[in-house]
Amino acid sequence: MVVWAAVFCYSAGSLVTLHSQITASDCMDILGNQVHPTVRMFTNNDAVFQDGSSPIFTARSVQSRFDEYEDALQHLPWSAQSPDLNVIEPPRSVLESRVRSKFPSPSSLKQLEVLHEEWHNTPRVTVENLCESIPRRTQTVLQANGGPTLY
Repeated sequence: MVVWAAVFCYSAGSLVTLHSQITASDCMDILGNQVHPTVRMFTNNDAVFQDGSSPIFTARSVQSRFDEYEDALQHLPWSAQSPDLNVIEPPRSVLESRVRSKFPSPSSLKQLEVLHEEWHNTPRVTVENLCESIPRRTQTVLQANGGPTLY
């Protein structure tokens, strides 16, 4: 199972579960049906899509979709080896802890239901704190010359 999630400053966004590896077609569906409708609600057009450098994001069809949405969504390719600045990592860790507290050995459809429930119940303050931590995280990574940090 693969889980794809979005975080917006001030709320947890969409959570999509797939039963196999994400494909370029899945990515295009997520961009078209989850991401784009949400970012259109922002009036200042400053939404950023941070990918994890998965090969699907380099597919021509996906790149074309990013080009199509460039007025509303900035695409930020990101190194998969850069967890200190990846905004999805902290809420993913919180979500994993909350689900594992209920299901130590995740393997059932019930766990999938709990995963969605817990994601949508992510406290707003958790996401706000994440957004407010980004400048500190960036400064820490710069001071470490791109090396490991405590984040």
